[in-house]
Amino acid sequence: MISMTTALIFAGGKSTRMGEDKSQMFGGVNRIIQQCKLSPVTRIITLCGDKSRMKMFDGEVWPDPEFCNSLFELVAWSIKQIDDDVILIPCDAFNLQSTGIDALIQQGNCVPVDQQQQRQPLMTRITNRSLINWNGETINQLFSDFPNFQNSDLESQFANFNQNSDLSSHQ
Repeated sequence: MISMTTALIFAGGKSTRMGEDKSQMFGGVNRIIQQCKLSPVTRIITLCGDKSRMKMFDGEVWPDPEFCNSLFELVAWSIKQIDDDVILIPCDAFNLQSTGIDALIQQGNCVPVDQQQQRQPLMTRITNRSLINWNGETINQLFSDFPNFQNSDLESQFANFNQNSDLSSHQ
């Protein structure tokens, strides 16, 4: 049986360090959605932040639940809503292409490692929820038992961009 994979795109942040809405930069969430459509992703959900942002995005869009007070809570909640395998994608994955998504989907549970050798838990691949540390208090702790996924050909795709100075590594 072929497993179904849902991509959860996180696009509700305030982008205060970047100074502009990261969900709209470099093709934004629509570019990520197109890359997902080129890969074996079977469902794409954009988590948009508050309800006023829903019209900003195409496709299936969920507002963040009011009881989620942090990104950690949102990630944990959203995973629990999906029965399929999951791939997490932050809206600041400006370098992510379908080849990186494909490579992650071919893995079991894993956290990709970027070119700085940093784990990127907001790009985690989830196939076995029993390895999730539900008692964790951070996103890193949530996936602390997941192995690293290292691929020197793809590691630049797994970078995230939190502030303008990070953009020098954008391809």
